[in-house]
Amino acid sequence: MGLPATPSAETRRLRAIVAIARAVNDAVIDERRFGDLVARTVATHVGDGATLWLYSLDNSSLVRVGAGHRDAISAMLLREGAASVLRGRGDAVVDAVLDSGAAAVLNQDEMGRHIAEFDPQLAPWLAVCGVSSVAVLPLGDGAWPCGVLIATRDAGRPAYTDDEFAFLQAIAETAASTVNTASLLTGSAAAVEELRRQATAFDQLSDVVVAWDNEGKVIGWNAAAERVYGYSAIEALGCDVLTLLDTHVIDPETGRRRPAERAYAELLDSLTGAGSVTLDLTQRRADGETVAVTRTLTGLADRQGRIIGVIAIDHDLGDRGPRERTALHDAVTGLPNARFLRDHLERVLISWAGGAGLAAALVIQLGDLNTLLKGLPADVAGQLVKVLAGRLAASLRRGDVIARTGADEFVVVAESVGDEANVERLAKRLVTAARQPLAAGGQTMLLHPAVGISMLDDRQPVQITPEELIGQAADALPAARADPAHIAFTAPTP
Repeated sequence: MGLPATPSAETRRLRAIVAIARAVNDAVIDERRFGDLVARTVATHVGDGATLWLYSLDNSSLVRVGAGHRDAISAMLLREGAASVLRGRGDAVVDAVLDSGAAAVLNQDEMGRHIAEFDPQLAPWLAVCGVSSVAVLPLGDGAWPCGVLIATRDAGRPAYTDDEFAFLQAIAETAASTVNTASLLTGSAAAVEELRRQATAFDQLSDVVVAWDNEGKVIGWNAAAERVYGYSAIEALGCDVLTLLDTHVIDPETGRRRPAERAYAELLDSLTGAGSVTLDLTQRRADGETVAVTRTLTGLADRQGRIIGVIAIDHDLGDRGPRERTALHDAVTGLPNARFLRDHLERVLISWAGGAGLAAALVIQLGDLNTLLKGLPADVAGQLVKVLAGRLAASLRRGDVIARTGADEFVVVAESVGDEANVERLAKRLVTAARQPLAAGGQTMLLHPAVGISMLDDRQPVQITPEELIGQAADALPAARADPAHIAFTAPTP
């Protein structure tokens, strides 16, 4: 029996889904070509018009990468609409879809206002063509969305059927999978290059710096690593990091050792929280001797926030043992302390001087914290400070590092910030977290934070020190206290 001369609608739709899944190369090389393919597929098989929006590399905005319509003139008008929309400043429905990961369909009475808010330049087209319904579908779930697909039906056309909506969801899911696969392909290559570049720059440091990819393969091994572990970079590169060093984790309570799981699988989730994890280890040198170290792991994330590589900084403890860890962390909150922060900033400054992009230091001062805690039992006061520290840490981006540097002061170091607007958004989240009520002994306490910010950009001298950078941020605190938003940037010293 021969095949039918004309494929069925279901077969054509299946082939369209397969074409989107196969378009990984387009998504890697030219996102707009891929976006137009997705939009055309929607316009051809389901809707009349469609636009595809993906998050920018720094997640600060949605960028239109594709547009299509059954009608050529309408397609042209769609392509001439707004090219990008700042995150959080678009249409409320689109924002809700991205936050929840659930699709939405707007009827004729709802969609005009919403789509005009999301893309004002669509208003003339809507006035001419009109629409009967709009489907807004996230690319990915609420935790890791990479963009949004918007499909429109022209006026006079029926609303989407359940079958058509299911097909739209299949397109969005396939497009998300393809984009994420492309991101991993490009991100992995970029991660390898970035980790190697940073590890080379860190040859200037006395601490051990080891970098590996998500497969656990060593891709960075500085001079201090050669000195401490006895393996040359040529010998270490490409080896499984945990097997090479016979890594064992030391239990802080019992002092017992246990073999570390491959690629620190049990720690990767923790790396997406406050940005780093510190633990005590024993590792084997090339001569067979065991060395005790405190290791700080920092994850490198792709634009969807997934960890795709790890940089480890090892402090050789010699015979000092796990007690050294307390010298690097605050006893109350468990956060890094001022000593840890200085070491971390030294590495950031070396990386920045090597061309790593914009970074920022944010000093958070809570001048009334000590007054509010005065008179409380030590354990209650400590618990409140831990709650506060947890709220601040939860406000950070993945990869940011927060340290407690004083009784009423915290410092955040944020790398790869993109621009000042992203830093300002981070500072606002920190202010919001610090202003949440603290409850103790039947009383509710309110803090009045101030955040001073210093940027690492081309206005800064290359030889700036960690103390100078933090000092600049602290200089902005008086202005932050007087500002209604409790935030102030400081100009770098000429």
